[in-house]
Amino acid sequence: MYKYFSKPIKFFIVLNIALYLFFTNCTNTAKKVEISIESEEGIKVIDIMGGLSENQKINLSTVASGIEYCVLETNEKCLVSDQMNFYCTKDYIVTIGMAGSNDVSYVFERKTGNFVRQISRYGQGSGEYTETISSFWDGDNEQICLWGNMQYQFYNLDGTLSHKARRFKHSINNFISYNDFYVGFVSNPFGNSKTRIAFYDKTGVLFDSIPEYRTWSRTQSWYAGSIDGWIYLFRNDLFYKDIYCDTVYQIKDFTLLPRYVFDTGGKTIPYKIQEGGRYDFIASLSNNGIAVDRYENYIYLLKIFESDKHLYFLVDYRLFEYPVLYDKAEGTVQIMPPVPIPPMKGRDWKIPLCGFENDLDGGLPFWPKQMVSDREMMQVYTAEELLELDSLKITDKKLKHVLNRLEIDSNPVVAIVTLKD
Repeated sequence: MYKYFSKPIKFFIVLNIALYLFFTNCTNTAKKVEISIESEEGIKVIDIMGGLSENQKINLSTVASGIEYCVLETNEKCLVSDQMNFYCTKDYIVTIGMAGSNDVSYVFERKTGNFVRQISRYGQGSGEYTETISSFWDGDNEQICLWGNMQYQFYNLDGTLSHKARRFKHSINNFISYNDFYVGFVSNPFGNSKTRIAFYDKTGVLFDSIPEYRTWSRTQSWYAGSIDGWIYLFRNDLFYKDIYCDTVYQIKDFTLLPRYVFDTGGKTIPYKIQEGGRYDFIASLSNNGIAVDRYENYIYLLKIFESDKHLYFLVDYRLFEYPVLYDKAEGTVQIMPPVPIPPMKGRDWKIPLCGFENDLDGGLPFWPKQMVSDREMMQVYTAEELLELDSLKITDKKLKHVLNRLEIDSNPVVAIVTLKD
């Protein structure tokens, strides 16, 4: 459905960019992908390449009014890894294990960091789980999901079992709750999936989908396709992005509505070499950190976080990771100094901290790991990272108190930033 704008020429150009980026990668599928172009705000273009060579430091106080820390209690009953998924409510911090793991999920008090309870337990019995479903968090109902006895089991934070759902038809490692159904990005490691986004009712029955438009041969790793796309909620609307497509889409009425187009200056990964996912690119790096394949010439746009005023996302380019801040009202892009992607072998790697300079209390650089709400976002630091701070240069008493409580093997610390009005 077409809609006229006050700047018809600009809209025509942007529209053609969005449709070109999408349809040049299309293949024949059983169901046509429906794309609507009706939008109250139109499609916004975000220039990436123009700022990569002119990056600058940005203070955390530019977007935030305050920061608080939650030091998670450490004891043998609640040992937590910073690689787990962390979520936050008004009252609690919740940790959820990675996909395919038997990591235990814990609940901690947000104000004190005190351990509250473990959710369910690992085992084969009734109500027990055998595997964690990565990153499922229903913020409205404050529920997590675990896998056990060939069913999805949804738990409340008080430890009680809310309901169960049958196994999904598709391989979905990350899904979210939206209204009265579940929606997830379908991993495609073998390149033969017909579905890209799947919609299931609360019993686990598939009732709608958006088809996959890419096909390829089997990848180097089954893990590849599971991290290449994501879906997020902002102000009760659904949005979708994958690392290859230059467009953020709103999912509306089970169709795709283009919202943001990223101008990469022709550095988008061509369709013919997309197979393998970002993981295969990472795994192909040699020991000295030199990319040995063609991906070094292209840009990856990584996970996006959205607030009322800004988009926060990461750009991978030529073995560097750039934090990017996009001002939605002004239409401006600010790219911060990058950090090098270190030499890596397999999955055992960790990119250095990057992001905003923490001028609020002199602490570590901040970049969101998760959005807590429209007004808050969070990051997770290891005790080792925090203990490397020079305490003599820290003037903030609350941060000093945090450092005094830590030991090298303490549980991670959750930092929660309050955004400006």
